[in-house]
Amino acid sequence: FQVVAMALTRDVKMPSDAELSVQEITLSTPYLKAVAPYMHMHCENEIKEYMLRRRELEDPRATLKEGAAVTACGVRFLQSLKSTCADQTKQFADCIDQGSAKLYVAKCRDEQSKMDKCIEELLHIARPKLGYFSKPKAHESAQPKPVIVQRDYKAEAAKVIDSLPEEYHLRSDYRQYKDWRYNIAES
Repeated sequence: FQVVAMALTRDVKMPSDAELSVQEITLSTPYLKAVAPYMHMHCENEIKEYMLRRRELEDPRATLKEGAAVTACGVRFLQSLKSTCADQTKQFADCIDQGSAKLYVAKCRDEQSKMDKCIEELLHIARPKLGYFSKPKAHESAQPKPVIVQRDYKAEAAKVIDSLPEEYHLRSDYRQYKDWRYNIAES
């Protein structure tokens, strides 16, 4: 676990409360575990778009719109699931919840097959094959690829050093990088 501290200046634009407010998905863990593969299959394009943009832009503030689209898609899926296969989903989630303390699915295969059948018939979403989520997938985005701005640190440092007055004292007693490494023979 790594904590990265970031200093904020007045120039950093923070999102407003209106930009951050979305309809939240409030599901318990057994229900989420029961419906997660189907929700992912239903919202796959939105999820891929969000993850791609999040990785490319490296700024969570820039991907609020894509994140809200993923949440909205999940809410729409859960509403359609509730109107079509609510009983089967409840039976499967209850079995997961009461089947084991660690919420294992192994004891609930009958309930799972009933829910699979209902979702496949009524929502036309098939349960993904084992290993589907671990395979790498390419996603072509409609958004343009962001321009990567890289600073030339050597040029900036040279400019600063060149701007120093002639009488400025530069230390010459710094050790080289290789001298800082631990040497077993010297210790």
